[in-house]
Amino acid sequence: MKDDCLFCKIAHGDKEHLVWENDVAAAFHDIHPKAPVHVLVVPKQHVDSLDQLDDPLALGQLMLAVKEVAKHLGVAGGYRTVINTGRNGGQVIDHLHVHILGGKQFTD
Repeated sequence: MKDDCLFCKIAHGDKEHLVWENDVAAAFHDIHPKAPVHVLVVPKQHVDSLDQLDDPLALGQLMLAVKEVAKHLGVAGGYRTVINTGRNGGQVIDHLHVHILGGKQFTD
């Protein structure tokens, strides 16, 4: 956990905002939703971005968590995942996170 990281604080201590968690990841609603269902899935271990994640097991666990969160939220079988990497890629918070967007049909 990184003390000055907002996503670390939510994943490790702000349980009222979590919609799902396990030992390696946590999920919570995006504050600027772009779909009826829009949550972020973050690893509990602080990793700045996808570029800094070198552990294939950790990446696999994160993606399996995404699948479980989608199922938990009732969007399994029809959702979009997005990972923004770095400022030029649209990443605003320096903590790896996977967006799950669902609850509507995407056309683009």
